[in-house]
Amino acid sequence: MSSNSKSEKVKIWLKEYLFEFGEYSGTLEELSRLTGASPYLIKKVLKELEKEGFLRAETKRGKGLLIKLLSREESKEVPEKEEEKMGEEKETGKEETKKEAKKEKKKSLQDAVLTSLLGKDVTVFLISGTRLEGKLLDFDNFTLAMTAPKGKSLVYKHAVATILFDVDQK
Repeated sequence: MSSNSKSEKVKIWLKEYLFEFGEYSGTLEELSRLTGASPYLIKKVLKELEKEGFLRAETKRGKGLLIKLLSREESKEVPEKEEEKMGEEKETGKEETKKEAKKEKKKSLQDAVLTSLLGKDVTVFLISGTRLEGKLLDFDNFTLAMTAPKGKSLVYKHAVATILFDVDQK
């Protein structure tokens, strides 16, 4: 079976799923099992469908994947009589949409700082007084992964008192 036909099958499956449910929320691995395709192929198909303007795919650190159908509103035809009634509702809907978009774009300060520190040297002081030095490898909602003198370490955020870092470090 060629990868092109498998790719087309995955596209068709995703389109049908999104037309039925409007969005997909889960992990890439779950989507891979549902479609019977590799995660690599899923990513490739998602990029293609995003370029076509069919969907928007977002990966959320620690929360999986969110895929939303974009062309749903475009494909609906609204009769002229209903358009007049919906005129006022559209204005309030636009304001709500703008507020929601602002919330989505706004990242937490913690995530913004930690993202900027990935791969850089940091000093972490724990509430117990312990000092850890190393490079920040990764983080999620609850932990920090760092290099340490004796290997790698996983630090729980609830145990962190302070993180020191050099602002000029590249």
